[in-house]
Amino acid sequence: MTSLKTLLLGTALTGAIGVAALPALAREMTLATYLPANSAFVTDLLEPLAAWINERANGEFSLEVFAGGTLGRDPGQQDRIVSSGIADLAVIVPGRNAGTYPDWGVFELPGLARSAEEGSYAVWRMHNEGTLRTGDELHMVAAWTTDPYIFHTSTPVESPADVQGLRVRVLGQTQTESVLAMGGVPQGVSITETPEAISRGTLDGALADWSVFDIFRLGEVAHYSYEIPLGVLAMALVMNPDSYGELSAEGQAVMAGAGEEWQRLLVAYYGRERARILDTYTARGHVIHTPTEAQIADVIEATAALREQVAGAAGDGVMAAYEQALTDYRSGTR
Repeated sequence: MTSLKTLLLGTALTGAIGVAALPALAREMTLATYLPANSAFVTDLLEPLAAWINERANGEFSLEVFAGGTLGRDPGQQDRIVSSGIADLAVIVPGRNAGTYPDWGVFELPGLARSAEEGSYAVWRMHNEGTLRTGDELHMVAAWTTDPYIFHTSTPVESPADVQGLRVRVLGQTQTESVLAMGGVPQGVSITETPEAISRGTLDGALADWSVFDIFRLGEVAHYSYEIPLGVLAMALVMNPDSYGELSAEGQAVMAGAGEEWQRLLVAYYGRERARILDTYTARGHVIHTPTEAQIADVIEATAALREQVAGAAGDGVMAAYEQALTDYRSGTR
């Protein structure tokens, strides 16, 4: 007859085997953004990237996008959402915290990057080369830039001289100094209030890339655009270092690959969105003026002191690395 001790031992072993056979629960990770859930940036970029990551995570973890500021609405605090562990990943704009990310100011200088594609190539290459400082509180997953910020106005602007006296909505100190150098009057108006201000005549126009122009419907009140490139806005997808460190080597490799996948998604996204926006608004009669190389050179010369200041605040070699990356992109020697 089986002893009670043997029976209990067998039951315990069976239970232990059963527990060991249960699959480990996948780690649930969060990706935060303050952008609306229905924005193309979320639906065409963040969600496809999350799907790409989840397909390759092999059940170790899953990533879910929390849009619309669910985990934090302030665009300037997105890095702290990640460093504090509220979110595992988030989209940040380093230029909003220039003191923390001084290297990133070079991207906002006028006359340099001419498109999101070449700006994004430059910032991602500089990150991979170790040129850009990000700090120990964040792990970089991807980096990119917007299209250049350009003039969108209620009256035609065809040269830098036409900016003289115009009241223009700007974002940040570099754009402020750039508009001042052109004789304009920079205004720190919220982008949500800008269309109404232009409609009322208290603003003559705004600096915005084509995506912001479309999202906030600037084209309904500003019927002219002057495509002189007044800097791009660099952005990054960052991860909490502890969250990254908890992943297996295979999981970390997936996150490393996500940076390259992001670049592929981004190029397709910007090309598609830019074409859609331009086709839509030019069909409505929107007029776009293209600057000459001489006009761009004039703006670069007018903002020489600003360039020296921003480049000086950045790390050694940052400005040179940025200019070299742009040169290589345009020459095809990437």
